[in-house]
Amino acid sequence: MKHTTSSQTAPLRKVLGWTLMVAIGATVATSLAVKAIAQTAPKAVAPAAAVTAAAPTPPSPSPASNPAPVLASTMAHSCAACHGTHGELGDEYFMPLAGMPVQQFVRTMTDFREGKRAATLMGHVAKGFTDADLKAMGEFFAAVKPAAVAAKGAQ
Repeated sequence: MKHTTSSQTAPLRKVLGWTLMVAIGATVATSLAVKAIAQTAPKAVAPAAAVTAAAPTPPSPSPASNPAPVLASTMAHSCAACHGTHGELGDEYFMPLAGMPVQQFVRTMTDFREGKRAATLMGHVAKGFTDADLKAMGEFFAAVKPAAVAAKGAQ
């Protein structure tokens, strides 16, 4: 059995540290980009003739009534840096999201968003999504058949 020394593991730790920092940065950037796209979607505008001085201004569309909502698959890309494409990262450091039940995904993300679950990054990511966004993303991940399960079924 070969023993590793601290001088052998130091470069590995450095690589893992930088990889984690890049993944976190990419996740935050992607999450912000997705939300920016959602906020710049065209808004419904009432015809000028229908607007009168007494009529109140119609509210901006909510995420649930947005005429051009962001697809759940697009929002899910913000998870790819750490959890893998479609949540299928075969890694013990980050929980796989593929095949996760919808309610588990929503509850976990809500707990991160509300500070009930400790995290350095996930609280910030979760704050960028509405309840409807989280439900849509949960449905997306629940529908993804994990690669390990798919491989066993093909045999």
